[in-house]
Amino acid sequence: MQSSSDSRTFKLDQRVHSTNDPRRVGTVKYIGPVEGYPGTWVGVDWDNGEAKHDGSLNGIRYFEARSQLSGSFVRTQNLNAGISFIEAFYIRYRDQPTQEDEDEMYVLSASNRRVSVQLVGKEKVQDKLSRLEELTGASLSYLGVSNPGSPNEISNIVPNLKELDLTGNLLSEWK
Repeated sequence: MQSSSDSRTFKLDQRVHSTNDPRRVGTVKYIGPVEGYPGTWVGVDWDNGEAKHDGSLNGIRYFEARSQLSGSFVRTQNLNAGISFIEAFYIRYRDQPTQEDEDEMYVLSASNRRVSVQLVGKEKVQDKLSRLEELTGASLSYLGVSNPGSPNEISNIVPNLKELDLTGNLLSEWK
């Protein structure tokens, strides 16, 4: 995914996710200084409602959060503005799994111990999924998709796509 961003990358009402947790998604509600703290801060109203305040800090209202504990101030390097639809496709369907991905393939035993799993036929499955022009269904859930990319790029790369899961992404509009 995209590396850290500076404050010029963010704008009000933009969807973002935490750099460390792509499942922690929210909306930018404030960009600027916070009294008593140096530098630029981004006020985020988190979708899951798990944060520190309602958009006010030390008696100063910076933004209006949806609930008493859904807002927080975050440094720009701890937020990700997302990637294009096609970048997400390449990450999910073209890139080879890393050793870290391979290490995460496990199940828990009855005694709650990690047992490694070997995926039989993995190369065959990866080969089929890597032929994007043949895909009719895909899932890009929680990859940080924030924009569709260049015009016609999607239809050129995945012309047969009929079903798409974009759960937990950052799309606020699709033009």
